[in-house]
Amino acid sequence: MRTIASAASIAAQADHELYVIWRTDIHCGARMRDLFNYPGPVIEDDVADLCRARAARVFNDMEIEPGARHGAQIHPDRRGGDSYVRSAYTLRSPLRRFDDEQAFLHALCPSDPVADLVARVPGPSAISAHIRMVSGENHDRRPEEAPDNWPEHRHREIAEWRAKSHSSRFVARIDTLAAEGKANSIFLAADLPETYDLFADRYGARVRMLRRDLYDRSAAQLQYGLADLLLLTATQRLLASTWSSFSDMAQRLMRPRRAIERSGLEF
Repeated sequence: MRTIASAASIAAQADHELYVIWRTDIHCGARMRDLFNYPGPVIEDDVADLCRARAARVFNDMEIEPGARHGAQIHPDRRGGDSYVRSAYTLRSPLRRFDDEQAFLHALCPSDPVADLVARVPGPSAISAHIRMVSGENHDRRPEEAPDNWPEHRHREIAEWRAKSHSSRFVARIDTLAAEGKANSIFLAADLPETYDLFADRYGARVRMLRRDLYDRSAAQLQYGLADLLLLTATQRLLASTWSSFSDMAQRLMRPRRAIERSGLEF
């Protein structure tokens, strides 16, 4: 979402048309239409390879891929010719406009299955919490969470911040807020079934969640994930996991003047 939003901003400033290339892999088994009712052009097949081969300029922003230049500035040529960009990050460019990105993100419409999942959970909640522990120490066994998905120094950073987003930090903060009368309803989004069990046992009927049996990157799980993301924003106070792109996106979709606290920083 962040990559596409930044690309949309750059394309608009460069007077280019944005084509989204969305191909499923181990990190995302959902197609774009599984998640969004997106009206723009989307390429989901091997035509993407032809687009890359014929592009006037190719930018590869992936940290671990040979020949990539992560963090390089994107400069589409206003005089013509296609630019092909491969990235999993917010793009860097002097043409980026944050307000344009925010407008693009807030205009994205979830697919009907995602909207149905959101409708299952009452809201808004007094508190929402996103607890991201997987890919930290003892939680990186799945292929999409394996250390070789990042440079070694980046994986060390991730492991450090995952430790700081341990569920115990969130419980301590929520208990404090509950003692102040500020936690009468709690929406939880987490990546481990044990975290859901912990919250259900500790907070009972105050907890709201989208229970699931899936903890993978399948299309169905990604639909639950997007629904979780939207439900996290329906709150007066978000407790976010620092160094998580999911929590980062929740913060960007929050309404103005809502409290945001980050693990390892504010609590």
